[in-house]
Amino acid sequence: MLKRLFERLDRWAECMALDSKFIWKLFLVALLVRVILVLLHPHIHLISDMLGYHESAVSLLQNGDFRVKGRLSASRPPLYSIFMFMVYYVFGTGNIFVVRLLQCILGACTSVLTFKLTQKVFSSKAGVWAGLFFALYPAAWGYCDLILSETLFTFLLVAGLIFLVDVPEGQFHKAFIAGILLGMATLTRTVLVQFPLFLALFYLVFSRKRLTYLPKLALFVITFWIVLIPWMARNQRVFGEPLLTTKSGVDFYMYNHNPFRLILLNYSLEGKEVFDGVVPWQLSEMERDKLCRNAGIEWVKKHPGLFLFKGVRMQWNFFGVEREYIWSLIAGYWGGIPRWQLFLSFLVFAPTIYILMPLFIWGVVYSWKNFSAKKNLLLLIVYFLAVTFVYYGFSRHRTPLNPIIMSFAGFAMTAWPKIFADLKTPGILRRPQTVIALGLLAFFIIGWILEIFMDVGTFLSLRFTHAGWHDVGNGM
Repeated sequence: MLKRLFERLDRWAECMALDSKFIWKLFLVALLVRVILVLLHPHIHLISDMLGYHESAVSLLQNGDFRVKGRLSASRPPLYSIFMFMVYYVFGTGNIFVVRLLQCILGACTSVLTFKLTQKVFSSKAGVWAGLFFALYPAAWGYCDLILSETLFTFLLVAGLIFLVDVPEGQFHKAFIAGILLGMATLTRTVLVQFPLFLALFYLVFSRKRLTYLPKLALFVITFWIVLIPWMARNQRVFGEPLLTTKSGVDFYMYNHNPFRLILLNYSLEGKEVFDGVVPWQLSEMERDKLCRNAGIEWVKKHPGLFLFKGVRMQWNFFGVEREYIWSLIAGYWGGIPRWQLFLSFLVFAPTIYILMPLFIWGVVYSWKNFSAKKNLLLLIVYFLAVTFVYYGFSRHRTPLNPIIMSFAGFAMTAWPKIFADLKTPGILRRPQTVIALGLLAFFIIGWILEIFMDVGTFLSLRFTHAGWHDVGNGM
């Protein structure tokens, strides 16, 4: 029965891959589901990071500079605030509804770009699955609805990856365009700032064609950094240092100061408990960032074992359930809502990664020896995992990688006969691909079990009560 189902799905994907109008169908489906979510609640309440983006956009509109709480700020990179500023300039200050609708369009375009990326790396049939996965992935709808930078960042990243997969073997103009797009993505979220150097060093160290590759790698790196120069020059003028953000030290400190139990439970101590009465949030951005970075470095020196454990724990976190939209609802993004709606939202948004991840794992393992264009995608994943190991990570930080995860999942959907045959045939331990895939899946299942325990405990208020939890019940 399962085999017949996959055969039918395979035939359908083949038909869609040959359909010249598939891209438009994919775009419209992706746009429809996202717009429906926005229209379900036209009015929202800005919370957490959303307030900072809004304040920066309003400040840019009124004063021509980036300010948060009245102070010149570099706590967030500028591009998403500029995006909101342009909407406010055209449609009126505070027009969040139009921002969300435009993000729906960007999200639908990202579905098409995911199809194109996967088509380029693997095949059109795999692209059909990857594009459809992203179009119908609930968390991707949610980020289009939230006033956060993930939708814009993911759009720019996937657009850049379409060109980056040809670097350093492709034409020079592809390295140039990839540098521009990934530079713009870095001005949306700074996590990519070291990636060009990481990519270049990988090829220069491990490739026999290093001298042939050097010009294109240099073009990619230089173009990338040229895009960042105006923002860094602004920060040199304002803060006296050519930095991208005044929050990197805070991010480093956030999970690099906790005892074992809190790392295991994924909690973080308040800063005043570590700084002997000094409240970091009362300092300037630069002072706070340096204080937090130094405190984090000292903790790593004193507790290298805990640092390593924290790094592994964060990998489980990184590939955990999609929690951002649920926490936004708990914090009052929709206002007061009945708990049954919150529970329904949890069922829709949170657990879909449990379906996607096994396909991703099998896709990576079974494509390992083929499809050379996938190399840069894997390097980007490794880079993100390294950043997560050193700093910290949640499902929100994985969001930009979801199109890549879906690309490999799409390939797995086309390789199902081989995967099924290896799983069913006796002597499974003699097949390295199957053993590796099952081993990776077992590693993540351990983390998921831990996370389910924590999230269910949180949801039922067994461990702690979120500050906004009681407000959720106001809609009952």
